[in-house]
Amino acid sequence: MDKTIGFFTVATGDEHYYRLAQNLLRSYRYFSKQPLPFALLADRKNAYTQEFDDVIIMENTTNSYLDKLSLYDYLPYDISVFIDADCLAYGDLNEIPGLFEQADDFCCFGRVLPLDDKTGWFNYEDLGDLQSRVHYCVGLHGGIYYIRRTEKSAAVFETAKEIAKNYHRYNFKGKFSTPGDEPIIALSMALNECRPIPHDTRSICCYWEHENRMDLSMEKRKAWIRAQQKETILVHWGTRFTRQLLYKKQLAALELLRCKESAAKIWLSNVNYDARILAAQAGHFAVRVKNKLKRMLHIA
Repeated sequence: MDKTIGFFTVATGDEHYYRLAQNLLRSYRYFSKQPLPFALLADRKNAYTQEFDDVIIMENTTNSYLDKLSLYDYLPYDISVFIDADCLAYGDLNEIPGLFEQADDFCCFGRVLPLDDKTGWFNYEDLGDLQSRVHYCVGLHGGIYYIRRTEKSAAVFETAKEIAKNYHRYNFKGKFSTPGDEPIIALSMALNECRPIPHDTRSICCYWEHENRMDLSMEKRKAWIRAQQKETILVHWGTRFTRQLLYKKQLAALELLRCKESAAKIWLSNVNYDARILAAQAGHFAVRVKNKLKRMLHIA
């Protein structure tokens, strides 16, 4: 019997996360020539969940990063590719699963690091009684997780849940308002001898790492990283940036494309958003100048 394969994401709590999940789904389906099933793990059904191929209700959600530690409990497919809801597709994501065919049963993009490395999500010297079980450190990007329905994948998530109970003991890195999934998953991967594969920026890039240094155009199927002279098919925006005008500009263009509106309408929409973005930037600049003058006058 053939194994099922598909994508999924998570939305719990605030309605904003459901909107993000719907935006991700719509961008995926627009750019994919043959869309795979796309599931949503959620804490309730609503108007946003209706578009997904499968909706799975999660129990006892925390409405935080920790909900991602329960992904295996609700896996929708035999091979499931998790994508953070605050991502948008700019190309066909169906090429992503193939990148992990030779990888471990649980995998993601990242780096395998020596024990004395200080750039991963944890430091070896902070692991206490876990040190004897760890043979390398891990740096990873948590925007995509590749998960096969196997005992090894299950072990990664069970270990992660145990680590979460003692999160602060290990002095994890990262500025999370609540315990973050990426540090926990990184340590669990090391404990279960799963390794990430090298980060492929074509498959995903973080907008916040390239803020104001990307060329983004839904209608041109373009997400271009200027400094690297590379394109990507998936932009991980980060929740903070999904509330900004540039993200909303992408959504407006996507909706017009989905409705098969004319190029002229898309152009007008882009011009309108560009004007609003410039006005917002001018306003922020004026506030900074005003505050600086106040400080200078106070000092004087």
